[in-house]
Amino acid sequence: MLLAFRVVRQEHELAERRAAEERRDALDQLRRELTARLQALRLEEVNRLIGESGTRLPPESPIVLVAPMAQDHMVLPWEALPTPAAASIAFARRQQEGESLEFERDDAPAAVAAYRHALDAAHTPQEQCAARVALGRGQLKAGAIADADAADRVTLQACGNVVDPEGLPFALYAAERLLEHGEQDAVAEYAVHAEGRRQWPSPAAAYALQSLLRRLPRPVADEALRRVSDQIRRVEQVAALARELRDHPGTLQRASRTAPGDLSWMGYGDEPWLVTLVSPTSFAAPVVMAVSSRRIVPKGVTLRVTPTAAAVPLGDGFVNLHVTWPPGRFTTPTAVPAFVYGSILSVVLGAVLLAGYLVLRDVHRETETAELRSHFVASVSHELKTPLTSIRAHAETLLMGRSPGAATTSEYLRTIVSESERLGRLVDSVLEFSRIEQGRKTYQMRVARLDEIVRSAARTMEYPLSQLGFTLAVSSDGSEPQLLGDPEALTQAILNLLSNAVKYSGEARRIEMRMGVRDNEAFVDVTDHGIGIAADDQSRIFERFHRVQSVATSGVAGAGLGLALARHVAEAHRGRIAVVSDLGRGSTFSLCIPLEGRS
Repeated sequence: MLLAFRVVRQEHELAERRAAEERRDALDQLRRELTARLQALRLEEVNRLIGESGTRLPPESPIVLVAPMAQDHMVLPWEALPTPAAASIAFARRQQEGESLEFERDDAPAAVAAYRHALDAAHTPQEQCAARVALGRGQLKAGAIADADAADRVTLQACGNVVDPEGLPFALYAAERLLEHGEQDAVAEYAVHAEGRRQWPSPAAAYALQSLLRRLPRPVADEALRRVSDQIRRVEQVAALARELRDHPGTLQRASRTAPGDLSWMGYGDEPWLVTLVSPTSFAAPVVMAVSSRRIVPKGVTLRVTPTAAAVPLGDGFVNLHVTWPPGRFTTPTAVPAFVYGSILSVVLGAVLLAGYLVLRDVHRETETAELRSHFVASVSHELKTPLTSIRAHAETLLMGRSPGAATTSEYLRTIVSESERLGRLVDSVLEFSRIEQGRKTYQMRVARLDEIVRSAARTMEYPLSQLGFTLAVSSDGSEPQLLGDPEALTQAILNLLSNAVKYSGEARRIEMRMGVRDNEAFVDVTDHGIGIAADDQSRIFERFHRVQSVATSGVAGAGLGLALARHVAEAHRGRIAVVSDLGRGSTFSLCIPLEGRS
């Protein structure tokens, strides 16, 4: 029992150490992944700023904010809009005349006429939209309700992206008036899509749109209202970040670098943004770049600015950021009671003698199996590497433009396709073997024509055979039998036999394939004129992983699965595979399937 107690204590200590190591490794891995991801985003943004300055970030980008710095304060995104051109003299005069008539003299009809002249004199979108808004307002005061509504509908369509000096879209003024007159459909069509028109609206525009949406029927406006509320939260967080940088101007600069060449990130907000300073070029002013932590951290991992009992510091390169892991990820396993260890120890000691005998008896078999598996792994690795190398070499040649002509390019592409199909067949063979080993292999039986199956396999091998200089002769006895089977599985079995014939043909370059009916069985014979198989080896060639070891086969790559898979397919169809071979004169493999209704 003393031994059991010691085992219990050591197991508990070991579990705690493992949990601590897992936490440390997970933290290192997370930091590396975030650093690589953020560095890639930074480089992507620098390239965008240099090459396409002013372009809008894609909606799916983790980058939520890029704002320039000016005299130690951050320029808000809605403040960085281009300043509208000064109004033309004719427009300004007509517009002022209309406002004077409307507000000072209370002469709405005359003001409407002045606003029409202002609209005629307008040249820029800002001038046109300002005149339209004033025109609709004047017509409403003059009692021309229908004309006012018509003018406001035009403003709603044409001025959604044009803002006044306060940053409010002109279309919002028209929408407010139309909503007062019960034109909910036109207002709803504008309002539910208005949030996506500008990535960074001014706070006044965002609040005004939110107020407008709240006055619309809820089923229509719910989704748009949610998006606008999210936009307002982002706008408020940007404004708060700008105030923080204005009130504490050295915060971001002090956190900008922790070591030469290492870009550092500062957390900001409840669902923190990762904020840093980026300089597009050595002579350009820096910009503030913020990345959403939620969009770049793995599922279940949470970053926080405020530390908690369960959070740990993220570490170098990440200022004031802490990590919270999913519950139970690193929980130390509950210790097993001592009496359980004692019982287990007694059973183990009692079973050791019996197990020793069984182990000694099976050690030779296990050693042989291990050698077979090791050889299988090495063979599969070699077979995978060969087509991959060919694919890469031809693809790199095409990529670098070194192909001498269209014919060569076409040949390279056919080679890539052929090698990809070869690679696919090898992977399919390994997966097929795995399913067979686990007892999960199923076949889709249906009535199929043998000649279609054979010719499908021949077409698949046509190009690889031609590349290697082989000729494939396909013949039939004319019976064209139909059988009940899985066409894809039977095709794969024939392909395995053809691949086997290619590997062991030696210097010969002719393969023959014959099909027909023999003794109430549909048959496919695959004949090569290669090295042949010794009589002593013919009984084992259908075993998994087994490959004939001889001087003639030493340079032939293979996994030892093709014939085993072909035999499994044949047996699943109540059939068989037979071989006739003479050493040095070639081999004939016969796939035989009983005919439905004749067996």
